[in-house]
Amino acid sequence: MAGQKFYVTTAIAYVNDRPGLHHAYEFAATDALARFHRQRGRDVFFLTGTDENATRIETAAKAAGEDPKAFVDRIAAEFKLVCQVWDISFDRFIRTTDSDHVAAVQEFVRRWIANGDVYLSKYEGLYCTGCEAFYEEADLVDGKCEWHPGVPIQRLEEENFFFRLTKYEDRLKELYRSRPDFVVPETRRNEVLGWLERGLRDISVSRRNLKWGIPFPDHPDHTVYVWFDALINYVTGVGFGTDEATFRKWWPCDVHVIGKDITRFHCIYWPAMLMAAGVELPKQVFAHGFLQFGEGRLSRSSGNMIDPLASAQEWGADALRYILLREAPFQTSDSPISPDSISARFNADLANGLGNLVSRTVAMVERYFGSRVPEAGPLGPSEAGLRETAERAVRDHDAAAARLHFGDALTAAFSIVDAANKHFTRTQPWQLAKDADRRSELASALYAGCEAVRLLAYLLWPYMPRVSERIAGQLGVPSPSSARWPDVARWGVLRAGTEVRPGPALFPRLEPPKVA
Repeated sequence: MAGQKFYVTTAIAYVNDRPGLHHAYEFAATDALARFHRQRGRDVFFLTGTDENATRIETAAKAAGEDPKAFVDRIAAEFKLVCQVWDISFDRFIRTTDSDHVAAVQEFVRRWIANGDVYLSKYEGLYCTGCEAFYEEADLVDGKCEWHPGVPIQRLEEENFFFRLTKYEDRLKELYRSRPDFVVPETRRNEVLGWLERGLRDISVSRRNLKWGIPFPDHPDHTVYVWFDALINYVTGVGFGTDEATFRKWWPCDVHVIGKDITRFHCIYWPAMLMAAGVELPKQVFAHGFLQFGEGRLSRSSGNMIDPLASAQEWGADALRYILLREAPFQTSDSPISPDSISARFNADLANGLGNLVSRTVAMVERYFGSRVPEAGPLGPSEAGLRETAERAVRDHDAAAARLHFGDALTAAFSIVDAANKHFTRTQPWQLAKDADRRSELASALYAGCEAVRLLAYLLWPYMPRVSERIAGQLGVPSPSSARWPDVARWGVLRAGTEVRPGPALFPRLEPPKVA
């Protein structure tokens, strides 16, 4: 794995309104994946950003009394702030108003035209302004958009340029026959296969007489349809059309991380667009489920929004990164969350579990060995069991994380927390310290506990980067951000004599509000 490239993207966030917790969820998951691969020696490029060219942007800007460019600049800055507060380690934050993106989109359109894949015709059909998408009757649920049931479906009639999607139907079917893991999980693949079985139609690739958007080449009265524009960001972000050496290095993308509601665009339109432009396809699309809060999913369209900045201030960004990925497994369809479930997970896993383990381990080394990690003696049954659990946890974690099964990955990592706390309950170092003849047993018990904590500092870094750095600092070991894998993942790496440095509680327990 060392030295190999890994290119990962989020979906770019639509900036008609402020960011929500569901955006931070996708950012955090993708960031965890990027950090996981960096930690294991891969050369990683992580792209995220904002989608800024659409009819609704102009409408939202007008409602806010702003020029569209000033409006998108302000909202994009809020998304960047979320990334900063949540420690999202992107390599580029792309905006679809960036000049290189505009040039890349127009180059794609020119390639399609040269290839005979674009023609002018009249569009008559259904359009959802909520997702800026064209639909057929069969796509609707009770006459409404599945993702925006509160937004009335419009019947549009206008002259547009069309993309010959039907030309690529057979090639798309072959793609899914030959690469069954092109989209995961399996439920999303089955959905795509259903669309292909129903047959495709050519799709509008422009809108007419819109002032805000990327001009259609040689036709200034048309703008490029927002979804075709937005998807091209994935190649723009790594140099398409401007830096061919960089583009050759990073493309194809290893995985696009998206929400399940935009699977059609990424798994039907996007591969066809690339085929028509003569560009290699990405390796995989991972379509995750939704966060559910109360009666519905977290989204702007549902009016069900949670502020990611206020949430980070209340619980801490690291804690939320962990809790969301543990409480809402990425590969499942949808996952309910609530303030009560977040608080319960915080207290059980972080305050009582991880935080308590780190605190008691460092405190006992300070008390019984003068703040120096003791020399490990022979492994007793408890130490051997803890080592076995930790080594298995590292293997299970890595296998799950590589597949974006973050809930399983974190369950594996936290098995070390449980095993280490049980280890101390069995060995009772506070009792061993009372008997000078059992000094070697005490040393072995504490060394094993320290090793468990050290492994956790490195294993949890993709999910809780700040907390992991604090754990490493208290234990006196190198920063997880610079640690070499797999050297630090082996049991027994911690050197005797390393100085520990007790610090404040990592996760002060949340107390329920007092009832008057």
